[in-house]
Amino acid sequence: MKRIACLAAVTIIGATLAAVSNEAQQARHAIRPLELAGNLYVLTSDPAEQGMRTGGNTAVFLTSDGVVLVDTKYQGYGEDILAQVRQITDMPVTTIINTHTHYDHSGANPEFPDTVNIVTHENTAAHMASSDCDDGMGYEGGSIKNCERFQGENARFLPDETFSTRHTLFSGADQIDLYYFGRGHTDGDTFVVFKEARTVHTGDMFARKRLPFIDAANTNGSATEFGATIRKAVDGIPDVDAIITGHADDPHVWQDLVDFAGFYNDLLLQAHQGRAAGRSAAEIAASYAQPDRYSEFEAPTGTLQRIVSLMLEGR
Repeated sequence: MKRIACLAAVTIIGATLAAVSNEAQQARHAIRPLELAGNLYVLTSDPAEQGMRTGGNTAVFLTSDGVVLVDTKYQGYGEDILAQVRQITDMPVTTIINTHTHYDHSGANPEFPDTVNIVTHENTAAHMASSDCDDGMGYEGGSIKNCERFQGENARFLPDETFSTRHTLFSGADQIDLYYFGRGHTDGDTFVVFKEARTVHTGDMFARKRLPFIDAANTNGSATEFGATIRKAVDGIPDVDAIITGHADDPHVWQDLVDFAGFYNDLLLQAHQGRAAGRSAAEIAASYAQPDRYSEFEAPTGTLQRIVSLMLEGR
């Protein structure tokens, strides 16, 4: 009788977990695949939906030996990403590049085989490996931080390959160039260039056409240095036409990145001028005049005030 009761309990628990899993699966936002070139795709979100949806945009790049992913969205999206990859090719995922450490860009890393080569900037790798981190985000209402996903047995999903300022993966038609230009959104933001496709994945250094989120508190991002970093990217990345942003639903063009750099640095200039005139961060933000040539970029009041405050603090 005990065995029957035990089996019944297991059956009930299993059914409950399956129901919860199915509910979570149904609750997740659907991935929207777009083809950018013959061997390059982006997995983005439905423009009709609101909020963060599937998380950061995932690039899918087909090489002669396997599939390279750039960013893996939230925890739980690994199988969804693999399902999309299987619609494109039978080749296995061999490499994951993370543009930075945040949970909406690296959350599903542990859901791929541990044979996958994971590549990041050295500062991003340090954040992932930290035993005492707080990226300001996480799971279960923030009680589980992203770096905790890479501890214990999951330490095998920490980056296998890191770089400092410039790194190249593969060669010929498969070549991928990685660039680091300095602090900005975090202190480890990587620009990923698919050379033959003339396309760059910017991560959240260019998330969308609006002022950026600067994670100064948790991952050493810098509002003060962001302008110089994005300008270095514009000046230092050659031969790119198309842009995969961190979160925008559709691909952008190179001029959008150029304009974004101008938009941000104009704000930086206005903040410096306001500080020289003795104005407070609140006064500078209130008097901000957005140039007409950058009218397509959004400057939400809260984000604007936060960036100006960080600038005046030298952060």
